Amino acid sequence: MIVAEHFGDIAPGTKCSAVFFDTEKIRREKEFYAKLYSENGVHDREILRAMVAANVPDDPYWLVSLKTGDGALGNVTRLHRVDDRTGKVLPDPA
Repeated sequence: MIVAEHFGDIAPGTKCSAVFFDTEKIRREKEFYAKLYSENGVHDREILRAMVAANVPDDPYWLVSLKTGDGALGNVTRLHRVDDRTGKVLPDPA
């Protein structure tokens, strides 16, 4: 798994799952963020477009969840986006 290779510190017993975001899912995700930001007062179309673009990649990707169940903090889940074409972990939105 690309994420395990990227981080290299995946603890034994970590549960991994992944969901593929194709063009249709990406379109729905962008609609979700646009509605969310609009409902929270962002109405300028350019600003709205930029905010959505900062949170949703344009190209298909895998959303990978790594969940550990041991440790002092209990269950810890880390989410990562992996580019479908290159296999590289995408940086987190700032």
